Amino acid sequence: MKQKVKSKLMDNEVKEIVKARYGKCAETGINIASSCCAIEASKNPSFATDHGLYTQEDISLIPKAALSLSRGCGNPTGFAGLNPGEIVVDFGCGAGIDIILASRKIGSSGILIGVDFSSEMIERAKQAINEAGISNTVEFHIADLDQTGLPNKFADVVMSNCVINLCPDKEDVYREAYRILKPGGRLAISDVVYTEKIDANVHERFQKTWSGCVGGAIDKDSYFEVIRNIGFTDVNIVAQHMLASKELDEMACCPGADYTPVPAEEDVAVTQNKIASIKFTAIKSTLSD
Repeated sequence: MKQKVKSKLMDNEVKEIVKARYGKCAETGINIASSCCAIEASKNPSFATDHGLYTQEDISLIPKAALSLSRGCGNPTGFAGLNPGEIVVDFGCGAGIDIILASRKIGSSGILIGVDFSSEMIERAKQAINEAGISNTVEFHIADLDQTGLPNKFADVVMSNCVINLCPDKEDVYREAYRILKPGGRLAISDVVYTEKIDANVHERFQKTWSGCVGGAIDKDSYFEVIRNIGFTDVNIVAQHMLASKELDEMACCPGADYTPVPAEEDVAVTQNKIASIKFTAIKSTLSD
């Protein structure tokens, strides 16, 4: 059964809203990295390791300009099991943090491809990889995640960091990931989900403005139903952590209050302990056509 966020906004309207917000954020480059819960939480080293987040060592490898634009909720490069020479596609690459970290693992023989529908973010990512001195082959594609234009069955890994929750049609995004992965290829995803049902009226209000990472999030069971129905197997939840109060406040208007309408305090309050950052892997069957 096709899982799609039911919203009064049309899919193309949602995409244009999200594109405009993140494009403006990339253009201004305002340092509001605190809205990236993956970075904020990593100030506690043991928490970072246990919950699939960036370590201080990871952060030290990232140019400051790219770090200030990070809007992730995990570190997919930390649990993707990347190997030298692999082809890695980053869905929603933003300013390129995970591209830079992946490059350290796949080496100069590997290939990295960043996909983002914000041309402004792509420009920031290009600047970041130049500053980081990456020696890999890196390509960037300005495209929707459900229509990347990439070849069939050529990638070893598709990773994504707190982006698919922003997409109105998650099934189409994961179907596209399935298409471009080789048989035996894998997902490494960090994203935001509801761990239980929330009030329908609250959810509708989030959707009316597509509020940050809560506007397009769906419940955890439905999310994994999408993935399994497409044909992914061996789904493994690597880590999960509930968004703390400060994280939730910031993620609800991600990429920042200057770009996204801030939901009502009472609406955010009733979602406390009901929204989580999940990190997981999954496999495309080797028997896939």
